[in-house]
Amino acid sequence: MIYTSDHGDNLSARGLWGKATMYEESAGIPMLIAGKGVPSGAKCATPVTLCDVTATILDAVGAADAIAELRLPGVSLLGLAGRPANDRTVLSEFHTYGPDAFYMLRQLRHKYVYYVGAPPQLFDLEVDPEELVDLGTHSAHAGQRAVFEARLRAILDPQLVDALAKGDQARMADHYGGFEMLRQREKMAFTPPPTAEKH
Repeated sequence: MIYTSDHGDNLSARGLWGKATMYEESAGIPMLIAGKGVPSGAKCATPVTLCDVTATILDAVGAADAIAELRLPGVSLLGLAGRPANDRTVLSEFHTYGPDAFYMLRQLRHKYVYYVGAPPQLFDLEVDPEELVDLGTHSAHAGQRAVFEARLRAILDPQLVDALAKGDQARMADHYGGFEMLRQREKMAFTPPPTAEKH
C-alpha cells in the first residue's frame, strides 16, 4: 500500500501564505508505504519523490527489471525502507503563478533552488531546518552552488524546459478559450461535484 497526497502550504511561515515556494512545508508531501518486507513504524530520511511510486509498484509486483528497461527516473521505495539515510538528490520544478520557473534539488542535508531570472537559494537543513539563513548569494558557498547548478543542468535545461511548459500551458488555455476568458471565469476554491451544474 502507498499513501501520498498533494504538497503542503506555507501557512504564514516566514510571513508567506500559499504553495508557490520550495520551502519544506510547501514542497514536501507525505508518503507512507506498508506491505510485505516494509518494516513497521520505520521512518526514512532519504529524500524521495513521486517519481519513485511507479518504480515501487513495479518492484512490488515482481517487475523490477522494467524500471531500468523503461529508463524510469525513480527508484523503488522498497529498497529504501528501513535502511540508513541515503544522500540522494531529488528534483522538483514549478512552472506557474508567474513569468519564470524555479527548480529544486534536495539532498539529505542541502537544498538548492534555481530561479530562472533571479538569484538562487541554498539552505543547510542540518543547521538551519527552518530555512531562515539563505546561503544562495554568500561568496563562501559559490563552489557548492556551482556544483548544484551543474547537477541541475545535467538533468535538464532550466530555460528550455520552462519554455516548453509555458508553451503547453498556452496551448491548453487556447483550447479552453484563451487566457482572458479563463481569467474572467468565476474562481472556485474547490472542485465541484459531478452533479453540480451551473444554470
